[in-house]
Amino acid sequence: MKSLAVIVSIGTTNHFIQVLTLLMAAVHSEIKTRVLFRDESVYRLTPDRINKLDLSEAYAHDVLGVERRLKQHDLLDLHKLSRDIKASGDVRYYVCSSSLAICGLTREQLIPEIDDVRGLPSFLLEDVATADKLFTF
Repeated sequence: MKSLAVIVSIGTTNHFIQVLTLLMAAVHSEIKTRVLFRDESVYRLTPDRINKLDLSEAYAHDVLGVERRLKQHDLLDLHKLSRDIKASGDVRYYVCSSSLAICGLTREQLIPEIDDVRGLPSFLLEDVATADKLFTF
């Protein structure tokens, strides 16, 4: 089975949508996928923030239009989308332990879809080293 490792650092809605649409394609292609959330992306992984519309500067000029188009494509509920992706294939979501500490969050404050808290070195040695492809966002 092919495998994919993904490291997510940026926490805007449009970046999360890029990640999640990549994950959708991967699971539909039966690719084993491991994702490490780190840096500011960790803040998005709480139940109260995952669906907050927070666009990067490039999209900020058209918030209402982007929101309307995301709704048309059923891409506004990122929590549901992340749950559906996980249920559809071999996907594991991890949070970087040092990023979690820096953000001042605990594992219990995160969405339940998160599989584990892991250090960056173990993700690099175990998941990136064995992956066929690596993507970063």
